[in-house]
Amino acid sequence: MIAIAAVLGAGVGAGLWLVSRAVRPRPAPLSAVFAALDRPAKGRYSLDEQGSELLGRRLGRTAIRLVQATGTDLGRHEVELRLTGRNRARHALDKLIGSVGGIGVPLLVAAGLGSMGVRLPLFGVLGLSAGAGVAGWILPDLTLRDEAARRRRAFRHALSSYLDLVNVIIAGGGGIQTALYAAADAGDGWAFASIRRALDRARLTNRSPWDTFAELADQLDVPELAELAASVALAGSQGARIRASLAAKADTLRGHQVAETEAAAESATERMTIPVAVLLFGFLLFVAYPAVQQITTVSGPAGP
Repeated sequence: MIAIAAVLGAGVGAGLWLVSRAVRPRPAPLSAVFAALDRPAKGRYSLDEQGSELLGRRLGRTAIRLVQATGTDLGRHEVELRLTGRNRARHALDKLIGSVGGIGVPLLVAAGLGSMGVRLPLFGVLGLSAGAGVAGWILPDLTLRDEAARRRRAFRHALSSYLDLVNVIIAGGGGIQTALYAAADAGDGWAFASIRRALDRARLTNRSPWDTFAELADQLDVPELAELAASVALAGSQGARIRASLAAKADTLRGHQVAETEAAAESATERMTIPVAVLLFGFLLFVAYPAVQQITTVSGPAGP
């Protein structure tokens, strides 16, 4: 009983400490202030929408404070969050919901079984609850990383098509900048939309397109786009022939796509053998159990 009381007291104390850290006001970081200034103004909407948005912002800020109170740095996921279109508040809420759900579900199951007369060991339930809470805390990071990796692969696929379009337009007699803008307008999807936004930003700020491509490569963590920026910069500043380099880069990207597809197919084939092996093991166990039971019963010690 003393150990149980100590564990419960420690959990309550940790919860109160996290709540106090979350409620305590903190100054907004300078990056968040600049991001709020750069955010475009929204149109008019109803009072209910204003109230729901205000509640969502407060809930998101509270979730961020709770997550940061544990010592977790949400800034290290900034590239993945930007790539997947999420924000820190959404990611913090996912982590809190996963952790609380992981902690609460085993306790609720144990309480339900206890009400039916099935008693489970307390330390086993607490250990399972703690492990599920840690898994629920880590799972959003893993899913965010996987989704960001899928988005990067999709961007690389779109980038190879974009390079082919640029190469075709240059072969038709267009200039390098004309080819860049026209090829970006010819495609759909978020990858082409990102390229179009980068080119529009370059046009509005009177900068070269390859500079914005380099910035977009840093934002999305796509090194192939940085290589494209270097090639386009070479063509725009020194007048080098660009068609051959663009064609080679597109072929390289397609080769990487084929290699990734083959690796994914081989991995799926290997994973398909796991359920077959489990079914075979269960079948052998089902067939061999009566014989083993009979042998152990016959060879056992005889009664008096």
